[in-house]
Amino acid sequence: MSKQWKESAPSNIALIKYMGKGEGGGNVATNPSLSMTLANFRTTVELSLLPEGSDDAWDPLPGSAPLRRESTQRFLDFFQRLKKQESIHQAFLLRSGNNFPSDAGLASSASSFAALTKTAYTAFSELQSKPLASAEKLAMISRTGSGSSCRSFFSPWCVWEGEKIFVPPSKLPELEDVVVVLDAGFKKVSSSQAHTRVKSSPLFAGRTDRSVQRMQESLSALASGDFKRLAEISYAELWDMHSLFHTSTPPFFYFAPETLSVLRFVEDLWEKENWGPISTIDAGPNVHLLIPAGDKEKLLAKLQENLKFTPKYFTSRA
Repeated sequence: MSKQWKESAPSNIALIKYMGKGEGGGNVATNPSLSMTLANFRTTVELSLLPEGSDDAWDPLPGSAPLRRESTQRFLDFFQRLKKQESIHQAFLLRSGNNFPSDAGLASSASSFAALTKTAYTAFSELQSKPLASAEKLAMISRTGSGSSCRSFFSPWCVWEGEKIFVPPSKLPELEDVVVVLDAGFKKVSSSQAHTRVKSSPLFAGRTDRSVQRMQESLSALASGDFKRLAEISYAELWDMHSLFHTSTPPFFYFAPETLSVLRFVEDLWEKENWGPISTIDAGPNVHLLIPAGDKEKLLAKLQENLKFTPKYFTSRA
């Protein structure tokens, strides 16, 4: 039986968004980002050696859905780049799978590339009898494959700012993410394409300044445990990012018809009850509702009571 290595990594959801890349490659973000790690939304990657003379190949893990062709190739290309950097010459079978939908705006690339990096370097360190690199080092390596993946190495909160990545202090209680899944299909505009296209928006010129200001305010809210203020900041950031999409040339959007219904529901909760979740949306149609773990059932009951459709949802703690 061929030698195997297997690791997994979580997804994460950003409240301050990574949107827009600097020039020169390497997924250098044009603004800082803040995320909550989603421990229960995971990608598992398994590597096994292939016979000499074989080529690297990818297969889904049993029970996992296939990736789009471009996603599979991106995965293999990154792995082969890591092999070249570490002078690894053996061929491998890569198998991976998520326990949540892929390419649907649920940050599957973050968990996928983090898991691939962890598994690859576990294998490389054993094959070369070298110590495994630190989480900080692995995060920066993973970032070159998927920028947001660097945040999946730390929890429950993570800040990525330039070459720095760290866990900020927080007085918030344990939160749970209720993801209202409105469309689990593949999105038409990938996140990589969105990073490029948003630069054509007239709103992009002030994007870095706005996100830096929101980052400072978010870190203050985290440190003081001000849940409501963090919800306000996250909601503003949600609309800031999606406004870039809507005003690009040509414009594009990710919302499903029901997305606005869920956002209106959140607005009404805060206006009428002075209570509600932190809401955010990645580059996709599905709405993340972050709520103290003890309030999850109350939120789910409110969703079922107030929405005119029955939503599907996934949940994850940090």
